[in-house]
Amino acid sequence: MNLQNLKGQIEQQALPNLYLVTGEETALLQKAKRLFASIIPEEDQEMNYASYDFAAVGLDDAIADITTPPFFGDHRVVMLNNPTFLTATGKLTDGQEKALLSVIEQPIPGNLLVVFAGDLKLDKRKKITKTLLKAAENLDLPRLNERQVAQALHGLLEQRGFRIEPAAEQELLLRTQASYSKVLQELPKLLAFAADSKVITRQAVDDLVIKESTAQAFDLADLVLKGQREAAIRTYHDLVKNGEAPLRLNALLLGQFRLLLQVASLQGSDAEAGKALGIHPFRVKLARQALRTYPLGKVRDGFLKILDMEIQMKSKQVDPLFLFETFMVNF
Repeated sequence: MNLQNLKGQIEQQALPNLYLVTGEETALLQKAKRLFASIIPEEDQEMNYASYDFAAVGLDDAIADITTPPFFGDHRVVMLNNPTFLTATGKLTDGQEKALLSVIEQPIPGNLLVVFAGDLKLDKRKKITKTLLKAAENLDLPRLNERQVAQALHGLLEQRGFRIEPAAEQELLLRTQASYSKVLQELPKLLAFAADSKVITRQAVDDLVIKESTAQAFDLADLVLKGQREAAIRTYHDLVKNGEAPLRLNALLLGQFRLLLQVASLQGSDAEAGKALGIHPFRVKLARQALRTYPLGKVRDGFLKILDMEIQMKSKQVDPLFLFETFMVNF
């Protein structure tokens, strides 16, 4: 089910006793939490609403709450965050597991237990995990793809009477790696900047939105592969001057070249390749665009030279800027 389904259940008061919320899109997960909290009137939340972080406080308080009937109300909502006991490394005591199984199998009418697993990798071999998966209503909130992020952005802007220039939209997606959650974080300052014109320009994005480190690494890798030595060296110098550690910068550059090699070996859609590599499909799209321009042999050669540069940084007292300049001259 999705957020729209959840809204419908809340409006119709057709609420199951147990939810499992999974997904990687932070903004949607936060929206889901607000929706679950809205089930309880604000004046009753002190009595009938609670949120616990299992990683911080354990399970006992949540069990005590969820086994207590609603106090002068129709519902009690208990949210359980970071349920690491559902993963391969986490665990419950025998007593806690028995108590939680009892809650799942014999819920108190009106009480809702909402387990926020987020992007945790659940161990489906565990009895508690299998029981939860079987009994719970699963609200899954995966990352939005680039098209969905763009559609959501247009919808939000139209509601406010704004629009965004195509070049500005493309740059915003690049700088945020097409992350819906990050786009939402950047939007308030862009809207404030464009308050008079109602148009978000490319210049506004350039001035206000900081590039993700992966986007910076992509820019630097692009300059390296194009053989633009002066521009690449200047960019490297600027990044170091702005606080990027040379080893971290080298690792990002190495990671970008590695990504190009990995993407070159994969078939299927951007989404399928992204899932296989554990990255956003937008990064796969950018990598495939780059691979249409750069010979694979050149990418492989660059990867090996950057790897050698990293080894020298770690094993010798050599100026990293000198190493990068030497790399660019030789490459």
